[in-house]
Amino acid sequence: MSDHHDSKLQKGISRRAFNLAGLGSVAALVALKAAPSWAAGEKLTYYGFGGMTQKAMHEAGLAPFSKATAIEVVEGTFGDETEVITRIKSGGAGDLNVFANSGFEMYKRYVDLEANSELNEANIPNLKLVSPTLIERLRKLTPNGKLSGVPYNYGTTGIAYNTKHVSPEEARSLGFKLLWDKRFEGKMALSNNAMERIWAAAVHAGQDTNNMSNTDALMTSLREQRPLVKKYWESGAEVMDLLAKEEVIIADIWSTRATALKKQGYPIEYLEPEQCLAWMQNLFVLKGSPMEPCEKLLDFLLKPEVNFDYCQRTNNGSSLDPKQTEFPQQLKEQAGYDPSGTFAGFSIPDGIYWAENLDRFETQWRRIAKGA
Repeated sequence: MSDHHDSKLQKGISRRAFNLAGLGSVAALVALKAAPSWAAGEKLTYYGFGGMTQKAMHEAGLAPFSKATAIEVVEGTFGDETEVITRIKSGGAGDLNVFANSGFEMYKRYVDLEANSELNEANIPNLKLVSPTLIERLRKLTPNGKLSGVPYNYGTTGIAYNTKHVSPEEARSLGFKLLWDKRFEGKMALSNNAMERIWAAAVHAGQDTNNMSNTDALMTSLREQRPLVKKYWESGAEVMDLLAKEEVIIADIWSTRATALKKQGYPIEYLEPEQCLAWMQNLFVLKGSPMEPCEKLLDFLLKPEVNFDYCQRTNNGSSLDPKQTEFPQQLKEQAGYDPSGTFAGFSIPDGIYWAENLDRFETQWRRIAKGA
């Protein structure tokens, strides 16, 4: 959503539970249970999805930030961002401050729970380098247009296929039909993420992904698809392993992971079918956080050299505007690069629609995933 990694990226137990495995897990557990303990704003907590993304954020952004400012950043990881929502609903998320936020729909859910902060944009001068299109999308999710976070990176959820078994021509002609093709029964892996499953089913059925007309039909389609699936994968590392070992030859996958497989020399190609899901990740600041240090961190992370370093390490696209900042060649050559910075050709979830429906979709999908 995403996302979106060479150890456990828990971007999925969905892409997007608190699984305190990974970098900073012990400190994270303490941070969640402890009362806030700001000493003149000298300590912050940052949560990411673990694995390669967390390592990249630590090395490219968080450690250099702490060195430059003497502000300590306590790091933790989570897997399923809905667990953050659950914690907020049950009384708060401890002293969690800044975290990787999966998409406009999750951003809107924090706004609806009144857990959103209000950033002082004057303290984030590098915000002007971010795609105006993405900024405006975030503004529309709050009644007063105030930002609680900043867009940082993006990718897509498309289809990886083994070229020894599927030709590029066939893949392009079939698109999402590949994921319902009975020839690949038992050789297919799909994300165990409600949004990605329902989005794919909607495209396959010809329904509007941001205003679905018949969700019961989509659930029926997902039940029919289930016998074809060898594994509903829980992490980017897992789906990469399945494809690398040729235990599966078709999988939906994040663009970041498909790029990593191709770089490692596996016979894998990546297809972005028409209307495939494009996910945007934000850096979100929760209400009650020490704002000036958080704003200082966001501004530092939005420096082109920091953002580009992170994106190149993780194969993500950058949220910065190519019209304002010269991109490295690697980022220009990645799947999904948009030189206009407008994302006009991307199929992006409508934050309001998905925020309103995601709990219901999640409940329905979990029943299907369990075989009901």
